[in-house]
Amino acid sequence: MNRMYTSQEMAKIASSKCSGCGACCCGMGDTITLFPYDVFQLTRFLQQPFSELLEKKIALHVEDGLIIPHLKMQEETERCGFLQENGQCGIHDFRPDLCRLFPLGRNYAENYFQYFIIEQGCPMTNLSKVKISQWIGIPDMDRYEKYLTSWHYFVKAMKEKLLLIEEDEFRKKLNMFFLQTFYLAPYDFEEDFYQIFEERMKQAEKYVNKKAGGH
Repeated sequence: MNRMYTSQEMAKIASSKCSGCGACCCGMGDTITLFPYDVFQLTRFLQQPFSELLEKKIALHVEDGLIIPHLKMQEETERCGFLQENGQCGIHDFRPDLCRLFPLGRNYAENYFQYFIIEQGCPMTNLSKVKISQWIGIPDMDRYEKYLTSWHYFVKAMKEKLLLIEEDEFRKKLNMFFLQTFYLAPYDFEEDFYQIFEERMKQAEKYVNKKAGGH
């Protein structure tokens, strides 16, 4: 069983040779799913709405009935659309959560999570230890991890509800509400993301419970 870590612990995951091999940015299919904070960051720094990015750099896929956005791989090369010719990430400073996390994964249990190192993740050798919170590089890790936990269990609950719904039209309505609430609706960049997220989460939980319960 893999060793588990907290964000305040050190893990052997850093490489001084990571200067653009691009191995973790190619052939990822639809696995680099995007969370609300990812979209907040991307739309903020790229100065483009989610709907516009959806046409070029982001695609949608279905997981257990739930429509989820992910970074789009180029069809011919299977490279991430943000990967530059020199192998460097074009959005490194505001890259999505799963990109920041690699080569780590998260194990959720009892409304919290711990980190683990993905076996045969990074192809680099002679890795050195680094503090996980420093590796991820997000300010205020406590609030960030609380948000991630809330998001994980909400998505899990959404998938469970959708699997029980037989009518296509009702599933479509819930999916459109989900996408509109957390992805398509513009974020106010002058406001605190976590407060916005918590407000939207309350609205979403109320709406989903009412609709699913009434259904």
